Amino acid sequence: MKVLTSLWLVTILTLSGCAAAPEPAVFDVTGIWEYSLTASDGNTYDAGSIVFDGSPESGTYLLLNIYNIEYSGTYTVSGIRLQLAGDENWQGTLLSSDRLEGTFEYSDASGAWTAVKLP
Repeated sequence: MKVLTSLWLVTILTLSGCAAAPEPAVFDVTGIWEYSLTASDGNTYDAGSIVFDGSPESGTYLLLNIYNIEYSGTYTVSGIRLQLAGDENWQGTLLSSDRLEGTFEYSDASGAWTAVKLP
């Protein structure tokens, strides 16, 4: 009986490990976010706000940086991946419904960026 119970337990545990991995959550990026870019030397390169307008999967963005310069373009979301195209071309990952992080690269600097969604 102990052997049968042990065999049954091993089978259940093995089968539970074969379950499909859960799909990543789809986050809605629309709204206002505060962002900061940190250059590879550790200094803040830029900061400001970015507004995403559209659907959870795609739409337009309007970015206003600390120098009061506006940039705009489009965004797309695929799973937890975010892509900005247009004036700013950034790659990012949606960590949660209110936190983004990613990388940027310009001719004079590169590094990481983070953003937090405002309530």
